[in-house]
Amino acid sequence: MAAAEIPCVKLLDGTSIPVLGLGTWESKPGEVKTAVDAAISAGYRHIDCSPTYGNEAEVGDAIAAKIKDGSVTRDQIYIVSKLWQTYHEPDVVEDGLRATLKNLQVDYLDLYLMHFPIGFKQQSGLVPAHDANNQIITTDRDYVDTWKAMEKLVEKKLVRSIGVSNFNEEQVDRILTNCTIKPVTNQVIFKHIFFKFQCV
Repeated sequence: MAAAEIPCVKLLDGTSIPVLGLGTWESKPGEVKTAVDAAISAGYRHIDCSPTYGNEAEVGDAIAAKIKDGSVTRDQIYIVSKLWQTYHEPDVVEDGLRATLKNLQVDYLDLYLMHFPIGFKQQSGLVPAHDANNQIITTDRDYVDTWKAMEKLVEKKLVRSIGVSNFNEEQVDRILTNCTIKPVTNQVIFKHIFFKFQCV
């Protein structure tokens, strides 16, 4: 399958996303590099990641190798990743992104999603703090504040587009009512299949 055979759809901000992509969730370390290599060789140009999948660095190694051997250029690969819940405080949103950029060995993401609408108190990096009963401590940080910090990532050209993941209709509406940059997608999971759809 050639990359040219995979259709793209235009998002609200004018960028285009390939409709077929490789999801790396539950891809095992030691295997995901081979999967990404094979996908790119087969014509896939859309790779979906998250730091919490535990394999982002290996995905980055695979992408870097395919760029180095001339199979693709960076601008031919549509890379998606996500802001984890321990990075919802506005002053650490960019830190979360920069850790992902380092793992993936790229200077920017094509799409960056807020993984969930609920923040966790951070213990260290991706690790949330827990209470005395070993329950994760959530924060009262409004996801709208987190979204506004994500908008700054677009302004800094660290990401081309931003969106959300696992948001319900009411939560998407709150973002749309309070944003400067509209989310281009809401990624949701249904029966182990990922869907991205355009917000209107």
